[in-house]
Amino acid sequence: MIHINTEERGRVIILIFKGEFYIDNLQEVERAWREVIIKKPRLIAIDCQGITHIDSTAISTLVKFLNEAMTKNIRLIFYDLNPSVQKLFEVARLHRFFTITTRERFESKFCASM
Repeated sequence: MIHINTEERGRVIILIFKGEFYIDNLQEVERAWREVIIKKPRLIAIDCQGITHIDSTAISTLVKFLNEAMTKNIRLIFYDLNPSVQKLFEVARLHRFFTITTRERFESKFCASM
């Protein structure tokens, strides 16, 4: 099960994921993504601290989100990956494609002027 909260800060939208992110809850995640993308933010951040498990289907979905964001000229950032998700991203070499940072760096760079 995954819980998704949304936080809006001007044209920056943060998706906060908590729980297990896997094939059985992709529809819920994709629904949240569609609700955010339609608002045409300049940046979408995904808070990953609360993700306890992620499978390959979920990772494919994140890649799809990145591709869609790029086509719409929206920046996508992931922050506060827990150690197991961080390791998985590194093994899959996703850190080469995704922008990954900490909450502190994200907030100081993208939310300080708000």
